[in-house]
Amino acid sequence: MNPTLASLLLDLTGLSNEEAEEKTYQEYIRLYTDTQTKSGRRGELTLHDGEKAVFFEDRFEHAFFTSAYKTYRKYNKGAFDEKRAIRIRWIREILTGKTSGVEGWHIPSGRRDNSGRPILQRFYVLWDENYLIWLEYLTKTEKWKFSSAYVEPRGKPYIRKLTRMGTCFWRKMKSRD
Repeated sequence: MNPTLASLLLDLTGLSNEEAEEKTYQEYIRLYTDTQTKSGRRGELTLHDGEKAVFFEDRFEHAFFTSAYKTYRKYNKGAFDEKRAIRIRWIREILTGKTSGVEGWHIPSGRRDNSGRPILQRFYVLWDENYLIWLEYLTKTEKWKFSSAYVEPRGKPYIRKLTRMGTCFWRKMKSRD
């Protein structure tokens, strides 16, 4: 593991599931939101290419929970996922371009905007860790909405399958030194 990223892991050792969830939630609010709105907290992050990603408080559960019953309810986000939570600080490092070994991909979402154009999603992949960060395009604001971040359990073959559907728009390679 990259030593810089390893140093950013959130320590949840010895905490109950509820305490770990609360600590992760507080870290998400601290790192990624700075404005209170009528519908909750939100914040913006400038991406490596100057575009903006918007973080909404209500995306916390989607990003840091997973299904407790993957075999028959794989999209139910009912269980806090500590593996996702400990990497919460990686999101900023990757999206702002501070981490090498990362690629950014545009993937069609399968949905279309009001003009009939395909709506894109972005995903960033840190290949050494099989770590993915998903962003959804908001056509009204022309910004990207943070959706989720996790280690892909199916590994590189599945990630390569995703990349076949999209276009690589950015690479930050590792130094050869």
